[in-house]
Amino acid sequence: MAGHFLLSKEARNLGLDDVARLSEDDAQALFMKHRWGRYGEGKQVCPACGSIDSHYVIRGRRQWRCKAAGCGRTFSVTTGTKFQDHKIPLRKIFQALWIYVTEVKGVAASKVARQVGIAYQTAFTLLHKFREGLLDERNLAPLERHVEIDGGHFSGRIRKPRKKKKATAMPARAKQGKTWYATHPNRRIVMVLRQISPIKGQGAIRTIVEVVPAETEIHATPLAQRYIKEGSIVHTDESNAFSRLSVRYEHFTVNHSIEFSTDEGVNENQAESFFARARRLVWGAIHRMTPKYMLDYMNEIAWREDVRRKDTTTQMGLLLDAVLNNGRSRWWRGYWQGHHRPSELMFGQGAISKSSD
Repeated sequence: MAGHFLLSKEARNLGLDDVARLSEDDAQALFMKHRWGRYGEGKQVCPACGSIDSHYVIRGRRQWRCKAAGCGRTFSVTTGTKFQDHKIPLRKIFQALWIYVTEVKGVAASKVARQVGIAYQTAFTLLHKFREGLLDERNLAPLERHVEIDGGHFSGRIRKPRKKKKATAMPARAKQGKTWYATHPNRRIVMVLRQISPIKGQGAIRTIVEVVPAETEIHATPLAQRYIKEGSIVHTDESNAFSRLSVRYEHFTVNHSIEFSTDEGVNENQAESFFARARRLVWGAIHRMTPKYMLDYMNEIAWREDVRRKDTTTQMGLLLDAVLNNGRSRWWRGYWQGHHRPSELMFGQGAISKSSD
């Protein structure tokens, strides 16, 4: 009987025992493969001059010295990557990578710290470097054929006061109704766009997320124009935010106050699947998410959704490629020394560009 991919033998091709047995040399070899493997066996690329060669090996320091005339730069496999200036062994980074990809709904930094045996501060920035790599790597090419769009509210909720009001029997710590936090300064809407596979039963095959201030036409229409090819089939709910989509697309809606799917099969099940996983990350792992790093977490969930049918080894390889081949960390190198991202990342503020600075 067919079951979920995670229950199959193919999904579990890299287990905890395999990761625990890795030596520092094994971990370095894996990092080298994903950073320089495409250049040929035994080749390295100098991050200073770009010279591709079998550079001089400094074995005691796990480094190389560039052979190019006039360069002589000393570098390691993590120089110029998100892991530059790391203070923990590569095998521990690899262990954190494995935990990250196998926790299908996300993982808390405190849990990684205990399991790997590193400080919480180290685990916190390490996980965010993973997310930064995935953010730099994300594919923003327009979706096509059949796309679902929906918006979900995250952050900006206010708890009820400590004392109950006589007019209500609600628990004192229950969440307030929507009217209480509609204008909360931390309120954000996560907009998700998911391309649906033409093969029945495969669900969504590619996901794009953006953060906007509100689910309104002024934000939804430009979002669709940027990320959906004209003429595609688009499914949404009956929110007024999507009222103008019929101008460019074959637009179908479902009224969620009545049904989850129409008799004709119009639904947003894949968009709702994304939000279900995202809320479990917030409720079950990180517990709190502020606007400043909301896109990082939401893009993580988009990546998890898109690689959900890939085995652990493939997922590890994709994540390693993202963190080793997109330049140094812009926001998490020196975080605990006060080097922070200046502002949140919202749609309309400009694309996130890859950087090596």
